[in-house]
Amino acid sequence: MKEQSGKKKKKNKIGWTKLFYNNKFAVCFSVVLTVILWAVLVSNDTQDRPTALAGVPVKITLSSTMQADGLKIFNQSDKTATVYVKGNSLTVGQMKPTDLVAIAPSAASITTPGTYPLMLQVQNADDNINGNGYTVNSISPQQVIVTVDRYQEKTFNVQDDITYKSGYQSDSSYFVGAPAHSSDTVTISGPEKQVSQVSRVAYEYEVNDTLKDTKKFTAALVMYDANGNKVEKGDMTVNPEKIDVTIPVMPRKTLKLNATFANKPAGLSLSANQVQISPENIDIAGSQDVLTTLAGKFNLDPIDFSSISPTHNTFDANISLPATCKNLSNIPTAKVTLNLTNMATKQATVSSFNVKNLPANENASVDTTSLKVMAVGPQDEISSLNDSSVIGSVDLSSKENFTGKTEMPVKFTVSSSSGCWVYGSYMVTVNVTKKGQ
Repeated sequence: MKEQSGKKKKKNKIGWTKLFYNNKFAVCFSVVLTVILWAVLVSNDTQDRPTALAGVPVKITLSSTMQADGLKIFNQSDKTATVYVKGNSLTVGQMKPTDLVAIAPSAASITTPGTYPLMLQVQNADDNINGNGYTVNSISPQQVIVTVDRYQEKTFNVQDDITYKSGYQSDSSYFVGAPAHSSDTVTISGPEKQVSQVSRVAYEYEVNDTLKDTKKFTAALVMYDANGNKVEKGDMTVNPEKIDVTIPVMPRKTLKLNATFANKPAGLSLSANQVQISPENIDIAGSQDVLTTLAGKFNLDPIDFSSISPTHNTFDANISLPATCKNLSNIPTAKVTLNLTNMATKQATVSSFNVKNLPANENASVDTTSLKVMAVGPQDEISSLNDSSVIGSVDLSSKENFTGKTEMPVKFTVSSSSGCWVYGSYMVTVNVTKKGQ
């Protein structure tokens, strides 16, 4: 039984190699193979069927003379083209779009600004492709349109076109300042014909709600011609195209001005009717914290008492606000007038001088033996003033490591009076030496 089964299986096994010795099978197989080869050859026939190369660069070049004259291509309708080639299958099959370039020889004849249609031609981009192995069947598009002009650049100040909605109500307790820009200027560059149309550059913004806090926003810049019409960007470059805008909004207050003094005698008091300030008040704007700290008044820059006398009693004192505040009154100084009718003057001869802030390794002496000075003070105190009551003092803190003779300013104190002072500025000669010399 086993032998019969094995013989049966052997008998049913197909011998594929013997098929090729069968004439009918060989004929059929040859026909099928011929059809397949024909289909492959037809699909790869680059002699009669063009192959499309999409993305071939289009390069338009003006003559070197015109480029030197300032002409430039600002707009080109197409940057790439599709080129259809035929030829040797090995050559065409390996070609890439970057192996070719589309040019416009007629561009070399352009001599003036304008818009020109230029016919395209195809050539090898380099020597890697055999020019004899293919032919150009066609190119799409066949022409490009270019805009040629001279380059121009202009810079404009950025203007504000801020409007307020109908019925807008402002709050008088707040100050709305001038807008601040991330860039105060804008540069417009591009074709001369387009740039020359621009007359001004601004941004537009509408305020809808009552401003009580600083407003920040980003706005696009808009170009206008001389007639106020908007100018489209076209081929121009706008730098920057947008800006950040800040509209400062701060609380405002009216502050009473207060006169202050430097080197005022400790025992001298000036009543309110002896100090007149004009103006008495100023309007300022600032942060709420700063305004709270000022508490409704502001101190003027101090007036040195050495500059005050019964005949020299009117001064311009600076109003030096904190950097974060704005002087809405736009008054940089206030006039301070002192009523000194109860004061008298007396000349004194000073012969007593001392030196302070002298380095430990130095000696100093005042070579000036005496100075005539004018003392000022209440009449009863001036009448009892004598020369020995006035003492001069020289500060050498600014003369560190200095040796030799030099002139220095001297300040005075009146030892016998708490309400008198010395009017004017005076200099003495000081001799500074190193110890041990």
